[in-house]
Amino acid sequence: MHTSAFFKLFPPPKFMVMKYAGLDISDDAIRCLEYSIGADHSIQKYAMTEIPEGIMTGGDIKNEKQLLTILSEFDKKNNLEYVKVSIPEEKAYLFQTDVPSTDIHAIEQNIEFKLEENVPLSGKDAVFSFDILPVSVTAGALRVSVSVVPRTYIEHYIALLRSADIFPVAFEVVPKAIARAIIPPHVRHAVMVVHIMSLKTGIYLILGGVVCFTSTIAWGSHSPSDEHSDISLLTKEISRIHEYWATHSSTDFPLGSLMLVGRDAPSYENALRTVVADIHLSMTVASVWQNSFSLDEYVPPIAQGDSLDYAVAAGLAMDA
Repeated sequence: MHTSAFFKLFPPPKFMVMKYAGLDISDDAIRCLEYSIGADHSIQKYAMTEIPEGIMTGGDIKNEKQLLTILSEFDKKNNLEYVKVSIPEEKAYLFQTDVPSTDIHAIEQNIEFKLEENVPLSGKDAVFSFDILPVSVTAGALRVSVSVVPRTYIEHYIALLRSADIFPVAFEVVPKAIARAIIPPHVRHAVMVVHIMSLKTGIYLILGGVVCFTSTIAWGSHSPSDEHSDISLLTKEISRIHEYWATHSSTDFPLGSLMLVGRDAPSYENALRTVVADIHLSMTVASVWQNSFSLDEYVPPIAQGDSLDYAVAAGLAMDA
């Protein structure tokens, strides 16, 4: 699998030696995590601060002045400087397309040519990233999964972060960052990731480390009580996406497991057990440190329950 340079703002040689933190900006909180440089990959820095309701909604900034104040204070406390920043899945378009060769420049040109066929953005109005799917998945075809974000959104974010004395080196969509952190390497089957947040839940299909499908529903662990108790919204979406994969993918790569992530994820294991059993999936609560270090060799300073809140920041902080 090849992963393109995702919205990198610096050339690769400088980026590779630059120390940076993963910065996850969601509707309800800002979280950062930074690993030490070296083989031990221990956690050097982590922090979280809440964002009051109404400042961010679905990744849209509703009160820029307040968000800037929060970011500036967060930076002063944590000395962030360089960061790799999350982009919520609602702000990105995702599609797959075949490409003529593995040459990176040729792939980029091919994607630019096909953009308007797949998303409501022209090449000049978009920034994109792509992952090459394993040929074992595509029956030998050269196929890429493309994430596209409006250029104005990225430029606005850059200006806001720099106003807070924070310098982004790259951006990455939330599902990709989570997949990098929690999915073990060399998993042959497709994985459904259920990312439970405060007021929404993201459901992502990952195969060979590549994000193949995303969906977001307006249901979360802190939804109003009448909606919160109705977990059928989530179970119906899980069943729908399972059916989608069964009818749109190769039988050689079935959907084999479901991974829960998010602070309150463990509390939903029992409620989801029936639907998961009905569609013949195994279910686990994710380990955020799965691909960072061994818990037998290093004890992180973040409690296990709290670590589920840091999945996005942890994935961003890892080398792509």
